[in-house]
Amino acid sequence: MPSLCGIQIRKMDNRMLVILTELYEQNPGSSVTGLIGSVAGEVVKHYGIPPETAVFIVHNPERSAHHEFFAETFYFAHMKWDGEKYSYPEWEKTGEESFEF
Repeated sequence: MPSLCGIQIRKMDNRMLVILTELYEQNPGSSVTGLIGSVAGEVVKHYGIPPETAVFIVHNPERSAHHEFFAETFYFAHMKWDGEKYSYPEWEKTGEESFEF
């Protein structure tokens, strides 16, 4: 089953910031978090982004509930590029203020 996520790409200095947004109920497939290496590889290939310039952030929008578990979050996904694909994601929580446009 195909998966869906939101994609926003912005140039920041000499980097390409790629924000991948979880779509929850609108996504019939796997989450972007679970497939981050594959999704990131497809994004750089499809949009012609040099892999060494890409910075990936996964955005989990707030879900309408009053629990901290459902609060909006942003995570940098630091990964290794082997020339063909990304792997070994390491997650770093961040805030929107670290990349606001």
